[in-house]
Amino acid sequence: MQALFAETASKSPLAAADARTKFAVTALTAGLALAASGAAAQGVLFLATLLYALNLRRPKLLVLLYAALAAMMLLALGCALILDPFIPALSGLSAKAIGIPFLRGASMMNVVVPLALTSRVEDLLATLERVRLPFAVFLPTAVMLRFIPTFANDVRQVWETLRIRGWPMSPAMLFLHPALSARLLLFPILFRALKSSESLGIAAELKGIGSAERTILPSPHSLTSVDARILAAAALSSLFVVLAELHLGALFPSDAALMP
Repeated sequence: MQALFAETASKSPLAAADARTKFAVTALTAGLALAASGAAAQGVLFLATLLYALNLRRPKLLVLLYAALAAMMLLALGCALILDPFIPALSGLSAKAIGIPFLRGASMMNVVVPLALTSRVEDLLATLERVRLPFAVFLPTAVMLRFIPTFANDVRQVWETLRIRGWPMSPAMLFLHPALSARLLLFPILFRALKSSESLGIAAELKGIGSAERTILPSPHSLTSVDARILAAAALSSLFVVLAELHLGALFPSDAALMP
């Protein structure tokens, strides 16, 4: 995880931003993604968060994440089509009913990934602890944010291990032999993810997270000009999303059959 953080932080200007700023952007995006129901507003929100995510300067990583998100959406669509004859409520799926949930997920991914990859663990934990969230919320949030770079490193290790053992792992193999690729990749990644999540939870508790006595936190750093620019851009983007929801909703009315 340290290597992945160092690789991203050395390239991304978001590493200079305070963790509180990135948490604020994430919370604001979550609220807008839930509140906006129109395709136009969701599209504006996605474009704004995409510009934010591009500051990671990791285009290959973003492409892989979008491919994984699209694969999950297609899998969900396939399951819905299979269940359609048995559950009539799933009928009437449209491109918008699939696209809006995809845009919501993509927008959240655009802000959560930069938060996890450009913030030090101690900064994330200190910010969460200052909010004084309940333990049932604080610990899963801390583990989730810490898990993202750990999971990315696990995927990289499994991929490299398969290549060392002679399997010609490549996008062509994933497309030509999906069943074999799934068997080689998914099961090792699943078991490593379970082990990593358990280890992260135990490590968080051993560090005193959620204990009766709060950790003595250092004084927070002052916000810089980078934080001011990010917050100003977030406020302006929020205004555009609200305007799109109010004035362009009639051009792109919401479907009645939106997927949850």
